[in-house]
Amino acid sequence: MKEKRISFGQGKGSLTHNNREFMADNVDPLRTPQNITFVRQPIGEAYDQLFAESTQRYNAKQKRNDRKVHGSYYEHLFGVKPCNTVRTAADKRKSFYEDVVQIGKMEDSGYGTEDFQLVADCLKEYMEGFQKRNSNFYVFNAVLHMDEATPHLHIDYIPVGHYKRGQDTQNGIAQALKEMGYGEGKQAIARWRAAEVEVLNAICLEHGIQPLAPEKARGTLEIPEYKEKRRQQRSFRRSRQRVKSSMLRLRKRLPRSMQS
Repeated sequence: MKEKRISFGQGKGSLTHNNREFMADNVDPLRTPQNITFVRQPIGEAYDQLFAESTQRYNAKQKRNDRKVHGSYYEHLFGVKPCNTVRTAADKRKSFYEDVVQIGKMEDSGYGTEDFQLVADCLKEYMEGFQKRNSNFYVFNAVLHMDEATPHLHIDYIPVGHYKRGQDTQNGIAQALKEMGYGEGKQAIARWRAAEVEVLNAICLEHGIQPLAPEKARGTLEIPEYKEKRRQQRSFRRSRQRVKSSMLRLRKRLPRSMQS
């Protein structure tokens, strides 16, 4: 079997980039028509679909006007109109979350290699079951990019939790994970991600790919940015080592009385 590294990490969440409203330098526009859009719904529309009725129920119970949600639920949380980048509320809730999923590297699965289409097919199969597996993560935007160095998925979703106090349906990733069976606490998201990686591993094995353990988390960097960051870090380490070596050689040339 062919061995390939799995990459499964948090993305920045830029819908203009994902939907090619903005074309980055690493995109080949001639291959953009090959991208696969699984779902593309305006985030404002998604919020209304998920939370508008719950907001109405909540407001109907309030006797004081200052406790009601004024305007849309999105605007109530984030203080702005719905937009195509991640917004963070005062209580740290994010307007949406993004995961970036890739199989292999540019060298073994990139454009021009024999496995380019193979890994794309695996990612497509993985994405087609994502929403059913994750009923509390409402996917409003998902794209398979075929026009960069290596095929990869951008999956954007809104976590939906249900509560006994306050508004009965809210944006809440901790509650969403709990309702899907991943428990509570900081490790809940890690347990969820591990389960999703296992699904991807099984798909890879069915297609003759031996998946290797995922790389360490990339924070919120996109795949091209992460690779550039790694290159910069390696370059910095080499430069620092050269400076140390030069200082050591200079130190050896100095008279002993001047060395400290």
